[in-house]
Amino acid sequence: MTMLKRLTLTPLAFALAAAVSAQTLAESRHNGPTFSGNVTGGVLDVRDRDLDLWTFKAEAGLGGVYTVNDGLRIRYDLVADFANAINSVDEQTWTPGAHRQDDGEIYLRTARVLLMTDYGTFGLQPRVPSGFWGQIYRNVDVFEYNRFHGQTGQNAIFGQAEQASDVLSYGTPRFGGFQFIGAVLTTNAQNDQDFDVVTGRLVYDQGPLNFGLGHTQVRRPGIDNLHRTSFGFGYDFGMVQLGGVYEHNDDREDSSGAADFDAWGVNVSANLSDAWSVSIGYAENDRNLDLDNDVLVGIVRHHFNQDVYAFLEAGRYDNTDNNVAAGISVSF
Repeated sequence: MTMLKRLTLTPLAFALAAAVSAQTLAESRHNGPTFSGNVTGGVLDVRDRDLDLWTFKAEAGLGGVYTVNDGLRIRYDLVADFANAINSVDEQTWTPGAHRQDDGEIYLRTARVLLMTDYGTFGLQPRVPSGFWGQIYRNVDVFEYNRFHGQTGQNAIFGQAEQASDVLSYGTPRFGGFQFIGAVLTTNAQNDQDFDVVTGRLVYDQGPLNFGLGHTQVRRPGIDNLHRTSFGFGYDFGMVQLGGVYEHNDDREDSSGAADFDAWGVNVSANLSDAWSVSIGYAENDRNLDLDNDVLVGIVRHHFNQDVYAFLEAGRYDNTDNNVAAGISVSF
C-alpha cells in the first residue's frame, strides 16, 4: 500500500471506529428508501439539424439513511438517467451520460455511500454528480440544455466535468458556513497510477451569500499534468440572484494545446412573480487552436407549482450551433 493510500484511508478507519463504538449496527434505524425522480421533455431545435422531440432529463432513483448512533449515519443513493437511451444523440447535441457510452444505453448517474460522522463525511462514490461542479459553478448552471460544463459536446465552455466516477471523498464539518472537501478519483485502472485526479475546494454557504474556491490536478490519456483552478460566487437579493465563475486551466506539459485556457461566466436570475422567473447568462473561453467560443443564453419559466414548470430557452454561440429548447419539467 502506498503512502498516499495510507494517508487517505487511515482517517476514515479511525473515524468509523470511533463512531461505531457506542452501539452496534444491529441497533440502527432506517429512514427510507425514498423514491424520487424528474422528467423534463419537449422540443429541441439545433441549427442545421432537424427539429426533434427531446428528453432533457429523465432520472429516477432511491435513497435512504441508516442512523447507527448519534455519531454515525450511513446514506445511500442509486439514481439512473434514461435521457441518453431515449434521445438520438449526434455531434451537434448532447445528453447526460452520452460522453462515455453508446446511443441507447441507460446511464447510472449516482451510486454512492456516504458515512456521516462527527468528524466529517466520508464518501465512497463509484458514480456521482461532481460536487466540485455543483458547488462552485452552480450559480451559472441554471439552464435546461445550455449548461456550459466540459461534457456538453461542441458547446462546452468550461473544462470542468459535471459527472464524476470512482470518487473517494472527505468533507469536514461546517464551521460558520465554511466547509472543505477533498477527493481523489481513480478514473483509469490500467495506468499504474492509483489516483488520476486529486481535488480540493473550500466553500461557503450561509444566508444570501455563497462562494467557493477549488483546485484540481488531472492526469488522463494525452494530458499528464493539468491544473485547474476555479472560483465561483452567488448572492441572493431576494427577487434577483447574481452569480459568476472563473476557471483557469494550466496544461503544464503543453501550454499551446486545447486544454490550456481560461473561461468565465456570469448569470442574473429574477423571480418576476410566484408563477414566472427568468435567467440570462453569458460565458466564454479563449481556447487555443481556434476552439474559442462564447455564448449568450436566456430562459423563461412558468411555474405551475414547486414540482412542475414549463420553459422556453435559447442559446446563441459564436462558433458552434445555436439552439432553441422548449418543454415541461415534472419532479416527483
